Amino acid sequence: MILPSSREKKRYILFEVIGEEKVFKDEVKNSIYQKTLELLGEEGFSRAGVMLVGTNIVRVNPKFKDEMINILSLIRVINGKRVVINTLKTSGIIKKIKGEKLKHGKFSW
Repeated sequence: MILPSSREKKRYILFEVIGEEKVFKDEVKNSIYQKTLELLGEEGFSRAGVMLVGTNIVRVNPKFKDEMINILSLIRVINGKRVVINTLKTSGIIKKIKGEKLKHGKFSW
């Protein structure tokens, strides 16, 4: 059993994808992973612990939170479709993020 104090902390980032055309979840996931690998490299990618958790939520190590927000804002094209990714909220608790997600309404890709 791992003590809570020994566990890696994490931050959840809620974002929205705005575009003229519909973008699918797998396309968004691949774009986030590719851009993160491009900017942080393989070692930084593994340290950051980037993981897409559900729709429009990214989990990341707190030390890389600001870098991840910057990476999301740098994604402009997904599979030839022009998009803008806005960060809506960050939190250490996924429950707060899901509550915020409900406030903003249904997200569509």
